[in-house]
Amino acid sequence: MKKFVLSSLFLLYSFTVYSTLPSQKYKAEDSLLYYKKLSRKKKESYKDRLAANDKAIYWSRQVSDSVYLEQLIYRCDLYYYDKQYDQAIAQTKTVLDEATRLKSKRFIAQSYDNQGNIYKKKQNTSEAFTNYVHAIELFTELKDSIQIIKISKKASYIQTSLGDIDGAEYTIVNALDYSNTLKDPSEISWFYDILGRVYRERGLWKEAIRYHRKALQLANASSSKASLINNYAITLLKSGDNNGAIQQLEVGLAYKDSLSLKTLYRLKDNYGFAKSRAGHKDAIPLLEEALDLRSDINDIPGEYASHIHLAEAYMALENTKKTAYHAQQAYNISSKAKNTEAVIKALDYLIPVTKESNVLFEEYTSLSDSLTKAQNKAKFDFAKLRYDVEKAEERENIALQKITASQLREDIAIRKRNWALAGIGALLIIGIVFILYQREKSKKQRILDRYETEKRLAKKLHDELANEIYLVMNEVENEVHSPAVADRLEDIYKLSRDLSRETKPIQTDENFPTELAMNLQTYTSSERKLILRGLESINWSVINPEVKIEIYRVLQELMTNMRKHSKASLVALVFKSVDKLLEINYSDNGKGVSLSRDNRGSGLLNTQTRLKSLGGEIKFDSAVDEGFRAELSIPI
Repeated sequence: MKKFVLSSLFLLYSFTVYSTLPSQKYKAEDSLLYYKKLSRKKKESYKDRLAANDKAIYWSRQVSDSVYLEQLIYRCDLYYYDKQYDQAIAQTKTVLDEATRLKSKRFIAQSYDNQGNIYKKKQNTSEAFTNYVHAIELFTELKDSIQIIKISKKASYIQTSLGDIDGAEYTIVNALDYSNTLKDPSEISWFYDILGRVYRERGLWKEAIRYHRKALQLANASSSKASLINNYAITLLKSGDNNGAIQQLEVGLAYKDSLSLKTLYRLKDNYGFAKSRAGHKDAIPLLEEALDLRSDINDIPGEYASHIHLAEAYMALENTKKTAYHAQQAYNISSKAKNTEAVIKALDYLIPVTKESNVLFEEYTSLSDSLTKAQNKAKFDFAKLRYDVEKAEERENIALQKITASQLREDIAIRKRNWALAGIGALLIIGIVFILYQREKSKKQRILDRYETEKRLAKKLHDELANEIYLVMNEVENEVHSPAVADRLEDIYKLSRDLSRETKPIQTDENFPTELAMNLQTYTSSERKLILRGLESINWSVINPEVKIEIYRVLQELMTNMRKHSKASLVALVFKSVDKLLEINYSDNGKGVSLSRDNRGSGLLNTQTRLKSLGGEIKFDSAVDEGFRAELSIPI
């Protein structure tokens, strides 16, 4: 009987233990799921949702690092949705610290993206752009094409809004390299729309219209199409095609049932504005209606745009009273919002029709100067950040150690013993410096000799070979049966002319950057574009003439190689000065090449030889169908 009781108790204990193990195992996950759902219920109060998120964070620690970081990020979202932007920024920094501690690159990147969104909401565009660039770099390392494209779109919006259209174009072109991996091509429709606006600002209407149309071809959602049509219509208006703009806006208004009120009223306003430009009588009523509708929904930026459009419409009708009224309203709105660019635009219409034109003109001049400076600063900051910060730099913390008295005495003793060796070392250094000086002098002389040889060759090609061929061509053209020979001689003549140009003397004075830019532009065509950045930012006056000559020839070699072999449609050259180095990054989207040693032509080997003679180096990166890149580094 006793044994039976003991056995029964053992079985009961075992059942109890094993039945509680699953509940312990799943308790953390179940609790996490409960509080996670509770924190996301919008009907709950903000305070209760925060409290639920606290609990979710607690239980998530027992589940996994990624789940824990997700809950920390959601707390940032709660602050953001409640417009607690300072707390949201503090929370993103907490996430960043934790993600760094846990070595989660994806969550670090996501934290930078979130931080950029918050700074953008606070209208701190510089900080927003900085965080977006960090996020793009990390997502590039993670090869996350979708995130690269999404964040690049936000970064390019900032650049476009601040007038940095070159920077925006660069950001978009880089992002489009990842578009082939997207399953939904509509993701990149807005990139082409921004490119359309970039070319609009440059007055290149044909290219702008082409990109707007491409954006519309890729878009699939009705709301997206309507907004893209609106931007396309603005480009048509600025190009002078008023009727084309009217037709596009009528198409956009056909989507009215699927549009937000802001988007719908924006289309109505621009429709009325396009009609006013075309001289239609119903334009003013349409514009007034759009203004009233925007006022009803408290769309302040929309009201500003309506007043500007009405001011222009009434100015065209020579109604100074109405012009002054709407220009003044636009001025009041933009002044309250502290939007310098908007104030300047309002003053454009207000100054000609007001008695206070002198006072307002002074304000106009002052604001224009400050806006130009701000835009130039933004362009510089964006360019510097985009090209200098390609990967997040890790800064080392240097700890200073205290030196004890005994260590100090030992250090002094060591110094005394080394004085004798220092004298010998000084003599050795002097000898080495002298040898290096002689080598440098000899190297410079070889460079100058090579340059003089190139000049003589250029003169000989032009004065003797090219002229002789030209004389023969004249003789052959007089023969009835020799068109093929004439064509071949024409090709030889062009080749000798190109060789002459490529070996002509180079200006190394203050005109060097201008001549270099002009030479590089000769390699472009209607099918091949060149993006040239940072050339004017380099202090060329401190660079030796012989170094300038070698830089000129190396770039000439790269561009010639590109034109002959790569079939590239886009080439980018970026110059920057880092410490005491001149760095030049070359890239094209051509067919690329295998970089095996046996496959390198004489052109590439020549560039290596030239840079090596300057103490610099050149690195190549290419593969078949992946374009060609080169990184040049030259001491200055």
